[in-house]
Amino acid sequence: MKKSMKLAVAALVALALVGLSSTAGAQYEGDSRAEASVTGGVHILNENDTALPDQVVNVPLVATVGYRLTPMFTAEGEFTWIIPVTQTLDLGQGVSAERKSPDILAYQANLRADLPVWSSGAPYVAAGLGALTVLSNTDEDRFPQLEESETMFALNFGAGLNWDLGSRWALRGDFRELVAFPSDNANGLSDASGADPIWMERVTAGLAYRF
Repeated sequence: MKKSMKLAVAALVALALVGLSSTAGAQYEGDSRAEASVTGGVHILNENDTALPDQVVNVPLVATVGYRLTPMFTAEGEFTWIIPVTQTLDLGQGVSAERKSPDILAYQANLRADLPVWSSGAPYVAAGLGALTVLSNTDEDRFPQLEESETMFALNFGAGLNWDLGSRWALRGDFRELVAFPSDNANGLSDASGADPIWMERVTAGLAYRF
C-alpha cells in the first residue's frame, strides 16, 4: 500500500471517529464494563529507506485494556511486544544474510468506535497515538545493530471485529497500520539524509474478556 493511500485511509478513519462521536458523545449510563484482550499474529516492518529493509516479518504480542465510555466508544490502552524472527534480509549492495530486527515495544492510547451491525458481534474502527521503542542490541544476527535504545513518537489507525462467544468472552481480530517517526540523528535508524518514518502493518487475532 502506497504512503499516499495509507494517509488517505488514516484520514477516513479519523473522519469516521469524529462523525460517530457527534452522534454518540453522551456519557454512557448503562452497564459500564472494562475489558481486556490478548492477541498475536504477524507484524511487518515496511517502507523505511534509511534504516530497515522492506518487509521484515515479526510476531506481535498485543495486550489491550479498555473502558467503555458510551455504547459505541471505548478508550483503550495498548502494549505491544514485537518479537523478532530470523529471516533472509537484503542488507544492501546485493548482500543478503540471515538476520532479525531488534526487539520493539509499542505503547498506544486509542479510541475505538464499535459499529453495531450484528447482535453477536461488531466491526470497529480505531485510531490512536503514543510511542515506540526499538531496543538496543549489538548481536551479530541483528539488523540494524543498536548500541542504545531509541524511543520515538508513533501513531496507528485501523479496523477490526469483536465476535461474541458469550456474555463475557469474545473473539477479536484486528488490522492496524502503525507509523513511527525516528529522529534524524537516531543511531542506527538514520543515514546522512536523516530518517524516514517507519511504516508497519499488523494483523492479529485472539480473545477478549469483559469484566
